[in-house]
Amino acid sequence: MWYTIRMEKTNGTTTQTGKQTDRLTIDTKRIDVLDGVRALAVFGVLWFHFWQQNWIMPYIHVPFLARLGLPTTISLLFLPRAGFLFVDWLLFLSAFCLFLPYARAQLERQPLPDTRLFYKKRIARIVPSYVVSVLVIFFAVSIPTGAYRNVTEALRDLIPTLTFTQTLFPSVLIGTKINGVLWTAAIEMQFYLFFPFLAKGFAKKPVWTYLAMLAVAALYLRGYAIPNADSIRLTVNQLPGFFGVFANGMAMAYLFVLAGKYLKRSPQLSALALVGLITGFVLLKGMMTAAPDTSPVQLWQAEHRFLLSLVFALMTVSAALTFSAIRWLLSNKLMQFLSLISYNVYIWHQWIAVRFKEWRIPFWSGDQPPNMTGDVRWQWMYTVLILIATFALAIAGTYLVEHPAAKRILAWEPKKRNQEPLITLEVIEPEEDDENVFEETLDHIAEKQDEIPEQKIESQNEEQDQP
Repeated sequence: MWYTIRMEKTNGTTTQTGKQTDRLTIDTKRIDVLDGVRALAVFGVLWFHFWQQNWIMPYIHVPFLARLGLPTTISLLFLPRAGFLFVDWLLFLSAFCLFLPYARAQLERQPLPDTRLFYKKRIARIVPSYVVSVLVIFFAVSIPTGAYRNVTEALRDLIPTLTFTQTLFPSVLIGTKINGVLWTAAIEMQFYLFFPFLAKGFAKKPVWTYLAMLAVAALYLRGYAIPNADSIRLTVNQLPGFFGVFANGMAMAYLFVLAGKYLKRSPQLSALALVGLITGFVLLKGMMTAAPDTSPVQLWQAEHRFLLSLVFALMTVSAALTFSAIRWLLSNKLMQFLSLISYNVYIWHQWIAVRFKEWRIPFWSGDQPPNMTGDVRWQWMYTVLILIATFALAIAGTYLVEHPAAKRILAWEPKKRNQEPLITLEVIEPEEDDENVFEETLDHIAEKQDEIPEQKIESQNEEQDQP
């Protein structure tokens, strides 16, 4: 839309009809609200991990509600208590965003995106910040603090983490000395290996591919993970368990692009989308309230993961289709910036929270951490410091590591070997003595052509006419 408006201003041919058409068009290439949705999901997870360390209870006291006969305290505790559920939203968004260009290409009868370029972009996006964080933590903190008993133990933690396979090793998945939240990036990278093939299948046979992905998730979760509740901490967050989430993300992307071809924005559609958005929030609140009351909570996740992803789908699509004022809340400059640094925020936030508390920053004495003793002043000072440190490292990681490395990776092309030509031509400038020879040769060729029998010429013409 920005490009269209800019060109209209430059050409001086702007019409009221053109402007109205732009406003009514549903843009399926740049969905502005996704910045805010991604930021909300990441900071929902951040709130959960911070709350685990600071124990600040989000109760809002509103005394004037007593005049209306309403409770004077509003509890938002369900948000940090069940903030881990927002990981599923991030994975849903990943599949949704990745499949959008495939859906557009298929519905517009265009070639599907290049697989090689897909892998190149994913490596550029995920690997640099991830690898740098792993190496910094491993060599600057884990080894110097004596986290490992020997070299073998250290390598058993480092190698799976660097290769995005830590989810396959139980001791690393739940006991890594590097960074516990990186398992999510591992799931993403594992999914990327299969995505181009799933995307091509989904583009050509959406219903069958969708059902096949749901079958994988159902067989894994219902047939294996849930019946073995004792080991569900290790099994619930494996790649097959998220196939239903990824399937819903791809299906919603397909339907959104399809809707963009046939629907236009209108007050009626915006109002309907607002109802969907509110309904999604209500459903999500109920699920977030119920989840922590289940023991183990991973059992609830396994049983409700598919339905939870549908709620996230409802909220995401409704946010993209609702009124412009609400869309602005999710697409303004602040949300764009938070989305820009969100990956590095996710990488660093929990590690910083745990380490600061372990290092007693801000300082505390005694055997019990201040959050257990009710030291409110320390709780807030600690929260401010870990938030500042998280943003500082996230900004540094984004602008000093992620963006420069991504530019280099995307610009890199393998060098092509210079092959010697099979035939070389050398042009020799004729001298004066050679010109006569050249003319005599041409005359000789002309004489030979005049001697060709007519019958032979006719035979050659017939051969040339053969198909």
